[in-house]
Amino acid sequence: MSILIFTGNSGKLSEFKNMISSKEEIIGLSELAKITEKNLPEADEDSDLFSTNAFIKLYKALEFLYTNKDLKSVREIKSIIVDDSGLCVPKLGFLPGVHSATFGGLPRSDTNNRRKLSSEINKIVNLTNDNEYRLQAFFVCFLFEIKIHDLEKFSFIKNNSFIQASQFINSSLESFERKLLESVNLSNIGDYSTSKLSFNDFHPSFPTENLVDIYFGYCCGEVSNLEQNLIPGAGHGYDSQFYSNAFKNLSFASITLEDKNKISHRAFAMEALNKSYGKSK
Repeated sequence: MSILIFTGNSGKLSEFKNMISSKEEIIGLSELAKITEKNLPEADEDSDLFSTNAFIKLYKALEFLYTNKDLKSVREIKSIIVDDSGLCVPKLGFLPGVHSATFGGLPRSDTNNRRKLSSEINKIVNLTNDNEYRLQAFFVCFLFEIKIHDLEKFSFIKNNSFIQASQFINSSLESFERKLLESVNLSNIGDYSTSKLSFNDFHPSFPTENLVDIYFGYCCGEVSNLEQNLIPGAGHGYDSQFYSNAFKNLSFASITLEDKNKISHRAFAMEALNKSYGKSK
């Protein structure tokens, strides 16, 4: 039996393998492509919601597995896990949020994203000098999981063809996500919550009995208009601008990976996931 993690990033896959408390084999998209000798179609994450961007990845993975259900290696996959993460700054209307990876425009890069964030922070206080200014912020991680006991229970997949995450947006999901983001306690180091949605919550043509388990994790602190990198090569994305409530004078790019993995948004979401397995790391 195996668990499919919807990622082609070897570093992220290793992180999942280290944090998931399961005896099942854990594979990523590269391994799935090798054992099926086919490439998984890409998911178009064009939505303004974390939840629908996560769901399109679940949907495309499930569609692929159902299409190839005659393969023994596919039938051995009993769970699909996807994640969608981002940095939210309440004073910026929760931006960069779901657009964290593209906030700085083209060409897409971490450097451009950080420059854009610094610019937006400076606008808040009319800063024209090199002084530091921070805003409250939090990282979020939406972990979505579907458990597969029988692929035939997902036969409705063959009657639909969805390509974009935006095709699943509706007012109920917008409200669901807004309540989750607004529930974040900014004074905490971090925390998590669990919930369930049915496939029908994403589209009326889907059945109600197929459920998605949602593990929501967050990590709170502040973002700075200035960067701090005290450990060469450490951190990525906005890490050099984010100061957790656990390390108020050290950015995520200035603490060890071991320390970060204890308090990160993904660590909290993983804690919720592992508790659902009856274990905790």
